[in-house]
Amino acid sequence: MNLKKLIAILSAAAMLLCCLCGCGDSGSVPLVSGDDGASDIPSDASSGESVIKFIIDGEEVETDGLVMMTIDGIEVPFDEYRYTYNFLDGSYFSGGDETYWAENADAFPTLLQYTEIYIKENNWGMLLAKQYGLEFTQEDLDEIENYVAEQSSYFESQEDYEEALAETGITEDLLRRLIGQNVMTNRAFEDLFNGEDKPLYPDAEARAALDEEYVRAYHVLISNDHFADEEGYEDATEEELKAAAYEYAQEIAKQIADGADIYELAQTVGDDPGMMDNEEGYTFTFGEMVEPFEKAAFALEKGAVSDIVETDYGYHIIKRLEPDYASMALNEYVDDMLANAEVEYCEYYDKITYDSIQ
Repeated sequence: MNLKKLIAILSAAAMLLCCLCGCGDSGSVPLVSGDDGASDIPSDASSGESVIKFIIDGEEVETDGLVMMTIDGIEVPFDEYRYTYNFLDGSYFSGGDETYWAENADAFPTLLQYTEIYIKENNWGMLLAKQYGLEFTQEDLDEIENYVAEQSSYFESQEDYEEALAETGITEDLLRRLIGQNVMTNRAFEDLFNGEDKPLYPDAEARAALDEEYVRAYHVLISNDHFADEEGYEDATEEELKAAAYEYAQEIAKQIADGADIYELAQTVGDDPGMMDNEEGYTFTFGEMVEPFEKAAFALEKGAVSDIVETDYGYHIIKRLEPDYASMALNEYVDDMLANAEVEYCEYYDKITYDSIQ
């Protein structure tokens, strides 16, 4: 798990909600069950007819106030479950094809499993908030409300906005909830991990252990076919292209040795798209990179730059960076927390079929 990646996923979910702007009339659902832990996000459900349906054994179940699952005390209301389920179904399974599930019923348990995993990951900030008594600040709540208020500005009238909300069945409460989850992931990171004075920042022994297991690095990749589309190389053989790539990699290595910024070169001349706009670089452990790259990266001292490293992808120049101990510690903590989270399901869960959630 990667903090920046997770936040990007949450933001993407929020932007999707911005496009869908769905709203039923489900009322307020607290973010955390009980009186302890994080503050609730205030409710302001919009008007409109809900199009949400939940069918079990051929009968429609009332979804107002229905909690689909509880994850270590965090209640997941039906509308959040439905949104996540439909998002994953449309993105990775049926794609909106009404005949898909009739022909692929054996894949349905996988969709339910993915939905649970996705919901857990979206709620890790709330789980930490419950554990450590974190609460939304007024600034956080203002941020949430400002985002929600901004959505109506994309429509010509409030009526159009409310109509769009009603048509898709996603409430403003759900929008607040998802944005609130995003905000709390940031607050949990900042308050618990991000700094040597924070309670979950790793101590010297833990940092040493992380150094043994992880590397954070930039690299410039000059791929074997770097010049394949360049003028003058139209008739070049594979070996000629590789030779040209190696010669160019030598030039890049010299520029870096002379003080050029390796990250800037990775963005401007490198062939790894993963380095584009990736100021954090790659953090990885054993078995996640091709062996020559991994071996060279682990052999470097922090701040040092490798010689040219050849892999099947081409030629790499690698710089080992200072590790981001805070994010690494968070990743390990959250992975363990989610793996051991106690999940309780509603009475209908084992009866869900592919046409239950509409």
